[in-house]
Amino acid sequence: MFVTVDRQDGEIIDPAFATQVGTHLDRYRMAGHDLRIHDPIAVSLEIDLLVCVHKDHFRSDVSRGLLDVLSSRTRADGTRGLFHPDHFSFGQTVFLSPLYAAARTVAGVSSVQVTRFQRQGQPDPKPLADGFMTLGRLEIARLDNDPNFPEHGVLRLELHGGK
Repeated sequence: MFVTVDRQDGEIIDPAFATQVGTHLDRYRMAGHDLRIHDPIAVSLEIDLLVCVHKDHFRSDVSRGLLDVLSSRTRADGTRGLFHPDHFSFGQTVFLSPLYAAARTVAGVSSVQVTRFQRQGQPDPKPLADGFMTLGRLEIARLDNDPNFPEHGVLRLELHGGK
């Protein structure tokens, strides 16, 4: 029997956790069946945004605000960024509308347009045209935007206007 676990905060399945889950599930396991605990399949996203900055705002401030609201971590005010691991689970469709809504909350954003919305390294215009990306039943969307780990998803911003 194979069990895939989506841990809180996107933590990996370490041996201690796998043992704990195995012990818990062992009482429900049928005799003669082995049990294996696995990590979910992370689907790294590649998203490019074209942002028009209001003339009274600095591009650097808007960029910082966008990177914060679209991050994968807990923000300074205690809320989670849009791509926080706990916002996604198995097979959950990734929609563009929350991305637009989150970007529009940043002060100084006059308009925003998504110019790339795909699985990382797999060019496909369909998700951008449809406004959503479907994932497989064991897949979970991921966009860390960490320059040290670009394979964990990339968010690129192109800002125009402003100061």
